[in-house]
Amino acid sequence: MSFRVALVATLVVAFTSGCGSHRSVLDEGVRLGSSGHVHRVGVAEAKKDVREAQAEWEREITSRARAHPRQTFANLPPPVLRARLAALARRYDFEVTSVQLRRPRQLAPRIVVRTRQYVELAHATPVILKQLDPKASTNDDRTGWRYEGFFFEADDEDGVPFLATFNFWRGPGAGGGQWARSERLYPFPHL
Repeated sequence: MSFRVALVATLVVAFTSGCGSHRSVLDEGVRLGSSGHVHRVGVAEAKKDVREAQAEWEREITSRARAHPRQTFANLPPPVLRARLAALARRYDFEVTSVQLRRPRQLAPRIVVRTRQYVELAHATPVILKQLDPKASTNDDRTGWRYEGFFFEADDEDGVPFLATFNFWRGPGAGGGQWARSERLYPFPHL
């Protein structure tokens, strides 16, 4: 085999091995229930899923604000939140693309970031959220949070969501959720 043919063969193998059906963690998919079936989340579905999660979060924080107006939260001042977010962006290599401070009663931040470091950001998300929404020391995980709600979305370099996590703390039955494009991108343990 000539050098030229060997070089072309090597380039073809290198190119095709990098362009398989699982080009990245974004394409690995999520397991559905106990069946073990893997569902790959495409671009359109990712955008739709996160839009729906945000709409549900908005409904929750709005209805809870009307139902439980007397509950208060020790919000961080917006300049402190922005300064922490800027420091975290430098530390974890992401760009802040949007900061919206919703006001159902008090503040409920919705933050969108963008990165190429998908897995690293997913693993850092719990630490990031603890800095942005620090919890006072209480005996109950549902109390002591700085905001009545928080929505955090991470997008890939093309602006397509790869993870979202959200919560709402006002009133009884506080809760939240998370969404990711693949198993390795969930920021918190899940079933």
